Amino acid sequence: MPTPDFTVEDFCKDPNFIRWVLSPTDESNQFWQSFMTDYPHKVADVRLAVDYVKTIRFREIDPSAQDLAQLKKRIWNDIEKPDHQIATVQILLWYQRPYWAAAAVVLLVASIGFAWWTYQANSTLTYQTAYGKIQEIRLADGSVVTLNANSRLKVADKMADRPVREVWLEGEAYFDIAKRKGAKFIVHTPEAQIEVLGTEFNVNTRRDETHVVLEEGKVQLSTDNQSMVVMKPGDMATVSPKNRQIKLKRVQPELYDAWKESYLILDGKSLPEIIRNLEDAFGVKIKLEDAQLADKRLTGKLRTEVAEDCIDNLSIILDANVKKEGDTYVFK
Repeated sequence: MPTPDFTVEDFCKDPNFIRWVLSPTDESNQFWQSFMTDYPHKVADVRLAVDYVKTIRFREIDPSAQDLAQLKKRIWNDIEKPDHQIATVQILLWYQRPYWAAAAVVLLVASIGFAWWTYQANSTLTYQTAYGKIQEIRLADGSVVTLNANSRLKVADKMADRPVREVWLEGEAYFDIAKRKGAKFIVHTPEAQIEVLGTEFNVNTRRDETHVVLEEGKVQLSTDNQSMVVMKPGDMATVSPKNRQIKLKRVQPELYDAWKESYLILDGKSLPEIIRNLEDAFGVKIKLEDAQLADKRLTGKLRTEVAEDCIDNLSIILDANVKKEGDTYVFK
């Protein structure tokens, strides 16, 4: 069983953790989500360990005819020896167990040692925020990134010296990019890549979509299925994973980046949209027992520094009762 003292190396050597990463089930997803909720300070370690386990690949080699013949001869020689017969059966049975891959990963980790993990960790610099926490990051090239709660940013090694500055985002972040002559800055998301020269914009990759809101400057957005689209200040681009098509619409950028000051602007937002924002930021679940509440649209600002205070304030605005049941807030 994992403990709050588990390190990244411990997670990578834990068979249950590896099994979850390689073959997740509803039960294992629920367990590890509960673990990260109970120990938010371990979220960064868990996600880093997930990356490491997924990075490991076993190289497949096609043996030559001579190799196969030699292997076949050795197997039959061993089978003919009574002293080795039981051992041979045991090895074959172990190989056929459903989770032999997880055991192989553990063996590989044990053999190569922690130095490999340290090397991987140093090849890209990773920033991770816990639920309810916002972090301002100054990159080596002078750019400033404000990372929203429950988000992760990977930065390429020696970024300031590269002709192309690259980062990878999961979650939400606000970018204030330093201008560097001839040096592009690219933000990679699961659905798209955003190319800029010097500008300010907000990127949200939650809920299996990428949303880019441009406040000032110029941004070029592209996907696997669509060529470059140029955004203007006030544009919001949305990219879904289904067709990777870019859709543009005009918005008020200040409605989408107020989270930097620990506010959620309610103007024009539906209650389900507000709830999704709070669930993503705080790692909680919010349920509306009164279906009529879902039709409400709210105005004003909602302070988002502390989950309990924020949800209590929302209940006052809605004139509804709220009760906490486990990690779920129920509005009645």
